[in-house]
Amino acid sequence: MDFGEILSKAWKIIWKHKILWLFGVLAGCGMGSAGGGGSSGGNAVYSGGETGSWNGPPFMSPSAQRAFEDFAQWLADIPVGVWVSLGLTIALALILIGLVMSVVMLFAGSFGKAGVIKGTLIADEAASDAKPISLKQVFTGIKPYFWKVLLLNLGLRVAGFIIGFLLFIPIILLVVFTCGLGVFLLIAIGIFIDLMVNFSTIAIIQEDKDIFEAISRAWQVITRNLGKVLVMFLILGLGQIIIGLVIALPLILVPMPLVLGLLALDGGAVGAGVIVSIILFLLMIPIMIFLGGVLKAYVLASWTLTYRRLTDKADLTPTVLNPQEPV
Repeated sequence: MDFGEILSKAWKIIWKHKILWLFGVLAGCGMGSAGGGGSSGGNAVYSGGETGSWNGPPFMSPSAQRAFEDFAQWLADIPVGVWVSLGLTIALALILIGLVMSVVMLFAGSFGKAGVIKGTLIADEAASDAKPISLKQVFTGIKPYFWKVLLLNLGLRVAGFIIGFLLFIPIILLVVFTCGLGVFLLIAIGIFIDLMVNFSTIAIIQEDKDIFEAISRAWQVITRNLGKVLVMFLILGLGQIIIGLVIALPLILVPMPLVLGLLALDGGAVGAGVIVSIILFLLMIPIMIFLGGVLKAYVLASWTLTYRRLTDKADLTPTVLNPQEPV
């Protein structure tokens, strides 16, 4: 297998067929579900005395200090029952929002992954002078397979949650008793599962397999070509880490205005620093999502081509192109 040919062809495909960038962004939504919450708290520092005093930051004016004290007192006067009701309402709202977002991300991720894979398969079979793939071509091509891809991803998420819940304590004990070395084992298992998902999805779309047949096919392809798959994984893995760090590097600039304002010990500078930092963050997030989507499209295209090169094309169901549509 020519690794250079695969990597080069994958880049040529996503560069020529830029519609795959959009599907790459959507595929990034399904990389994993993240959840959690955080809380922060602080104590207003008062000193004793009838009048009381505020030992706050030196850049706050006396009027701002009094306003802060009045606000803290107003919060303290609110009954505990109100706080409990408010907390429960917020918790339920966050749970509902989390469930809705998880469903949306599952659909978007499955649609995006299927789109990149199908688009790569179409482009790999097209002539070198063919026109760029259209959104309609990709959408039409993945319709017969979308629900199977969705069910595959949903089933794996549910199974992963159940297994993770049941093995939570053993996993903690493994990490503790191996002095942290067990983490590497868990990472290796996670990488293998992710690769199985990718290859199973490719088998569904390329070979029109059912879900369990696709999983079996993915296992067969990986285990029979373990050395080649490992080499490709190392190439793509290291490349993703390096490019991911480069993409995230501009985030270092986000807190700089705030830090400079704090060093100046000036209330106006701190306020301006907060605003500038927020603006920088909001501007960089879409750029990072876009670049991450392009990277995701390239990685999926590379794995799709790898799968095709590893399998016997005589056993594959050929991709049928509509002669009426430009490829």
